[in-house]
Amino acid sequence: DVLSGIEELHVCTAYQYNGKTITHLPYTLDDAVIEPVYTKFEGWKEDLTKLTDANELPEQLNEYIAFIEDYVKTPIRLVSVGPDRKQTIFRAEK
Repeated sequence: DVLSGIEELHVCTAYQYNGKTITHLPYTLDDAVIEPVYTKFEGWKEDLTKLTDANELPEQLNEYIAFIEDYVKTPIRLVSVGPDRKQTIFRAEK
């Protein structure tokens, strides 16, 4: 539930480096020549701590999860909605 209430989520997916777009972090981290490129997502305001089923997750969170799954080419099966172990939602395989 740490991300609830954030208006817009930013995921760094590339960098502008010396006039070029690159997808790896360059060796030299000079703020004057490197700028992160973000993919942005609409946030959600719902309190997720009482949710128990993946079908209850806000659409914005599902879009964020889908992007991460696609970007890292790995399915996300668990979503934590609070600090307690019981506050874990299991997502079904597609």
